[in-house]
Amino acid sequence: MIRRLTSTEMDSIRSHIQREQHFLYYSYLTCRQKNTVHFGQFSERGDLVGVLAYMSGLPFHAFSVYPIKEDFQLPSILAVLKHELRLPLDGTVGSFIVSEDELARIGPGISMVESPQALLLMKHVHRHMLPLAGGHALLLDESYKEQIESRMIEWNTMAFAKEELQYPFYGVIQDQQLVAVGGYHVYSDDYVELGNIVAGVSWRGLGYGKEVSAALTRQGLAQSPYVYLNVLEENERAIRLYSAIGYDRICKQYIVKFNL
Repeated sequence: MIRRLTSTEMDSIRSHIQREQHFLYYSYLTCRQKNTVHFGQFSERGDLVGVLAYMSGLPFHAFSVYPIKEDFQLPSILAVLKHELRLPLDGTVGSFIVSEDELARIGPGISMVESPQALLLMKHVHRHMLPLAGGHALLLDESYKEQIESRMIEWNTMAFAKEELQYPFYGVIQDQQLVAVGGYHVYSDDYVELGNIVAGVSWRGLGYGKEVSAALTRQGLAQSPYVYLNVLEENERAIRLYSAIGYDRICKQYIVKFNL
């Protein structure tokens, strides 16, 4: 049987799920829950064997998968979710992030449009390595909101959800232009996740990315003792930067893009 989960069932999952093992789905259960719909697959005995959730408000079809038991069937629950939510089908691509072990279990059941991208979850653990405040990175006020959004599009970065644009942003200003910027995907007392941190091509190699990353981390630690970020494994330069300011690798995940 496949159906929408009740709030009680989601509360039960939230009470025992491990955040760092199921990082994306944990956010769907907590800070992003109001924008998500959760479907559960149940065994004949009524046991929950897995969950597929969908998040609205992003410019792409964002899913999260939480496989619990070996008999979880992703294609079956995906078919029900698509029908119930009336998602477009022809040529439509969906995506989710799963751990290495989960990918091996559920990957063969879907039609991927490209090879999965390795993604590292990192956590700030070495406080003494975080640079002191100062430098060029500034907390950006509301007057920069339009410029932040246009820069994110121009620099082809992963989109921030509408709610995430209300979180603090830090950036570097040169000649009244925003040349580097970063924000948060999650900003709560429970935990913080840094969002994309980027600089314009002409302004790279000047240390601005490191300054913005450090400023976001300091602000994040003032909000919660648990500060994370995700970075593509192929981006070795960024990984070295984050390691230099106190982040450690927690686990490897994969971004999976598939045909709906």
